[in-house]
Amino acid sequence: MGTDAEQSWWEEHNDRIRQVHETGFGENLSLLSHEICNLLTDVDAAFTITGADTPGWADPHIAGVAPDEAEYGRCPNPEKFLIVVARAQAWTKVLLNRGWARETSDVDWAFRPTVPDGAVTILEPAAEGAVPLVLTTHTRVDSDHLVNVRIAAGNPAVSLASIPHCECDACDDGSDALLEDLDQWVLSVVDGSLHAEITADRFITRTSFGAHGGSVQNLGKPTAFTAGPWPPDWTPRTLSPGFEMQPPRAPFPRSTVGVIVRRLLRRP
Repeated sequence: MGTDAEQSWWEEHNDRIRQVHETGFGENLSLLSHEICNLLTDVDAAFTITGADTPGWADPHIAGVAPDEAEYGRCPNPEKFLIVVARAQAWTKVLLNRGWARETSDVDWAFRPTVPDGAVTILEPAAEGAVPLVLTTHTRVDSDHLVNVRIAAGNPAVSLASIPHCECDACDDGSDALLEDLDQWVLSVVDGSLHAEITADRFITRTSFGAHGGSVQNLGKPTAFTAGPWPPDWTPRTLSPGFEMQPPRAPFPRSTVGVIVRRLLRRP
């Protein structure tokens, strides 16, 4: 992992789920399987090589102290975020070595990243029903370029996450949080526990770890898919419940706005 944590995030995850189960609640919460834990352990082993020159760091706000105002917009050491690039390289190495995918060079976009440049790795799975994984890594060439990894999936591809989403000190939760976030997104694609739905008005993604949604920018074409697992004889994790996004409200008609303004102006 990024720091010298005694437990991996997946071990801590399973411990928390067991504690919830002991209370008699959380029957819909499932442990990460033995196969998934083995996969993540292999990624961690590969990461000791790919991430040898990218040390981790602790969460500077772990005590719950709110960020100082001066931390917003400040990033004195952006190169530290190369740790997520190294983690993506570890995932690529493991997935190729296991024979679950091959590297290809073509990608069509349904929902493309806001920043189109970067080094793109496209892994096309061999299993029927599985969807490709697209990892775009950005390194810092100047002050306008962030160091991050953008994760996408599908064909056409849907942009899922950018890690980190912000480099400023105020948003820094430590390297372990970044690696866990990246692991969960990539695992969801490989495990087959991913659903994505993109229209002109909204996007919704669901994994076993949660649901996300919002408005759409850079739409290439509408699409929807539920991923299948990359490994053979593999049962994907259960998706988290979805949620209904309310359509954007239509603006007030100009005549209605005029009536409201006039009434306000007439008030004493």
